[in-house]
Amino acid sequence: YRSVKSTPEGQTDTFSEQAGGSSFDLKAKMPAPGTYQLHKIFPVPELSVLDSTGSLQPISQYTKGKITLLTFFYQRCSDVDGCPYAMALFHRVKSKLDRDEGLRDRMRFVHISFDPDRDTPMMMAGLEKKYANLHKGKKGIEWDFLTTPSIDALLPVVDAFGQNVDVDMNTLTKDKVLSYSHVLKVFLIDEEGDVREIYSTAYISKEMLLNDIKTLSLDK
Repeated sequence: YRSVKSTPEGQTDTFSEQAGGSSFDLKAKMPAPGTYQLHKIFPVPELSVLDSTGSLQPISQYTKGKITLLTFFYQRCSDVDGCPYAMALFHRVKSKLDRDEGLRDRMRFVHISFDPDRDTPMMMAGLEKKYANLHKGKKGIEWDFLTTPSIDALLPVVDAFGQNVDVDMNTLTKDKVLSYSHVLKVFLIDEEGDVREIYSTAYISKEMLLNDIKTLSLDK
């Protein structure tokens, strides 16, 4: 079984996979979907985000009703192990799930921007259009790009997910400025809005995501 201890209240992340007493190995063969449990870690709190039209929406609109893969990002990220890596990974998972009619309509991908000052709703709309055009004429997984009205509105959202991001203060204007020092995290959320797994750069792969998604789809 895999156990994850990670909450917004400050507990540290610990990941372990036990099979005959051995620790988890990303290169090892995955257990069959449905043969292990993904425990509830925490419910996504009721907060608000901006959709790509600039309308304020409850985050539950993007974290309930479907199995959701959610991550935080910003368009100008150049860390090869950060946002670009997550984007490429989501594409690889999407290309696989789009061919699975049983899972495709039950899935949703969500990206929430760390950079509300520059990643505006118009920019998010552009990203949604870009990725929709890549799959034009094909029915695919819902993929939403969201932002927030300001850094002040963003901070409760990242805090709720236990997502670390550094915030600096401009000594002249006293404005809050994100320094964008963050650790990549991807959250797997069930249809009821509960986080069931948290992945980091050192603990994520396409095979692992697909396996856990299929396991969650079998969860009763």
